[in-house]
Amino acid sequence: MGGFTAGEAVRVSEVPYQRLDYWARSGFAPPSLQKASGKGTDRRYSFKDLVTLRVANELRKQGVSLQKLRKVVRFLRQYKGEDATLASARLVVSGDDVFAFENDEQVISALKEPGQALLAFVVNLGSIAEHVRRDVEVIQAERKLRA
Repeated sequence: MGGFTAGEAVRVSEVPYQRLDYWARSGFAPPSLQKASGKGTDRRYSFKDLVTLRVANELRKQGVSLQKLRKVVRFLRQYKGEDATLASARLVVSGDDVFAFENDEQVISALKEPGQALLAFVVNLGSIAEHVRRDVEVIQAERKLRA
C-alpha cells in the first residue's frame, strides 16, 4: 500500500501522535489515502497530507489555536476551492491574524477580516535572485566573447 503510516507522519510532521490521532478523528487533518476503520487499522497519509500536518504544527507553534486553524482552512476552501489545504497556500502569521497570499502582490486576511485585501508590498526574492543570476550569466558570457 502506498502513502505513509501514522508513525511516519509523526516523524515527518513532528506532530505528536495524540494530536495526529485527534486531528484525524475530528476531521481537521484526516489522512487522504486511508482512514482508520476501527481499532488496529492503519491510516495512510499522502505527501500533501504530511505537508499540511507540518504547516499546521508550525502554525500551532506560532500560537495559532486549533479553532483559528479550522477557520483558516474553511476560509481557504471557500476562497480557493474545496480542495484547498494548509499545504496549498502561502500563509503569514502576524499578531492574531493569518494572511494568505492571493498572488505575489495581494495579501488577504483569513481570520480578522476574511477576504479583506491588505495594502502590502511583497517582494519575491526568489524571482529577483533568478533574474539577477540570468543577467550575471549574460554578462559573464559577454566578457568571455570579448576576451
